[in-house]
Amino acid sequence: MLLMKEMNFVDYRAEVAKTRAIILPVGAFEVWGPHLPVGADTLVAEEIANRISEKIGWVVGPSVPVGYSESLFAPEGGTITVRPESLRNYLYDIVESLAETGVKRFCFVGPHLGNVPIITEIATHLRRTRNVKCCLIDWWRIIQPICKGILKYDGRPAHAHAAEAGTSTFMYLRPDLVKAERLKDVGLAANEYPDIPQFAPFVETYPEAHVGDPTPASAEKGEQIVGKTVERVVEFLKQWH
Repeated sequence: MLLMKEMNFVDYRAEVAKTRAIILPVGAFEVWGPHLPVGADTLVAEEIANRISEKIGWVVGPSVPVGYSESLFAPEGGTITVRPESLRNYLYDIVESLAETGVKRFCFVGPHLGNVPIITEIATHLRRTRNVKCCLIDWWRIIQPICKGILKYDGRPAHAHAAEAGTSTFMYLRPDLVKAERLKDVGLAANEYPDIPQFAPFVETYPEAHVGDPTPASAEKGEQIVGKTVERVVEFLKQWH
């Protein structure tokens, strides 16, 4: 893999000249249940970015570790959040700097849903003003169709916060950070109007920021999810010009 932070400028210039492309991991720090790390989204973004780089030879740029996570803010601690405008300005400045070095394509690896509108805004602006192309690997969403037949559950029970899909992913990527003895089924709270956003703090309904049942999770499932999804992403990037 090619990590910009470990490269000298001569080699960086040479690699970017080959592809005119950069992978940018954009994550978050937020509570992710009692069994997964608060830096879950950032760790996943970095791990996936590195795997993509290994397969396609693109440089991985600087990680943005903290995102907009206000809905997951917990008074007892565990979540760090930045204002949307702070994230937007910071991320835009990074991308602008990289574009000045000749980068014409940005692949954002952004697992955290709260960051998606900000990345979308930046990407749309770059295409209109600089003719720079961007794509987004929205990890927890892109894996969902791939998980069918792999996981015990389907839909929200499988893909809710810190449930089977997320826990399986971590059991494969970073088993050292999973507290397996804390896995438990907390179910799904009843909601008669799931189609109407109500913007209540997440921890009001789920105090441990954990939804559903992670107990069927396994490293083997995580390996399948990661392997198949990275393969699909690489297939896309190879034909994306």
